Amino acid sequence: MITPTVTGQEETQLYEELQRAIEDVEEGEQRKIVLNRMIRQLRFAKWRKDRMRKVDAYCQKIKPATLWIILATGALAPVLLFSMFIWVSLWVE
Repeated sequence: MITPTVTGQEETQLYEELQRAIEDVEEGEQRKIVLNRMIRQLRFAKWRKDRMRKVDAYCQKIKPATLWIILATGALAPVLLFSMFIWVSLWVE
């Protein structure tokens, strides 16, 4: 999972990239395009950080038994569904 420090570093990196982009691009339409793109990236990083905070909190509280149940259910679901498909197709014939 993404930790808050990694996301903070990513956000800091985006701010630094925005600063470099502002310095490199001349005034006018091109600068406006670059700024809008970087602002969208910063907003997405903030949105993702807020969303991942909930997932990180859940993952910190999860117990090993619950994790094994989730994994076993995910692994057995396709087998169960395929078996049901076979039984239904045999019953229909």
